[in-house]
Amino acid sequence: MFHATLEVRESAVVVTPMMRRLDAAAAVEFVGSLREQVRTRPLVVVSLAHVEAMDASGVGALLSLLQAMPPGGRIRLASVRSSVRALLVATFLDELLPAFEDVPAALRA
Repeated sequence: MFHATLEVRESAVVVTPMMRRLDAAAAVEFVGSLREQVRTRPLVVVSLAHVEAMDASGVGALLSLLQAMPPGGRIRLASVRSSVRALLVATFLDELLPAFEDVPAALRA
């Protein structure tokens, strides 16, 4: 079962999945539970502080959220572990889904 904290900061939404893996088992619920929250927000910050591993389904979930956002919407990642960062680089998605040290840095960028 998917569980996350959600916080609205000005026009941004900060999402922190409370799970160790963002994979096929969690991806559908991740998108389903957040799609409505992001559809009017220009910025979503996803803190991956608790996520130790992500697979292609997890990346696909992030891209699905990006598609649900208004035109020009952006997703920034925070507290990204090296294994997840490597996946983003390997799939050439590190520019579309930029990673920052923490949530404050992602909000300031």
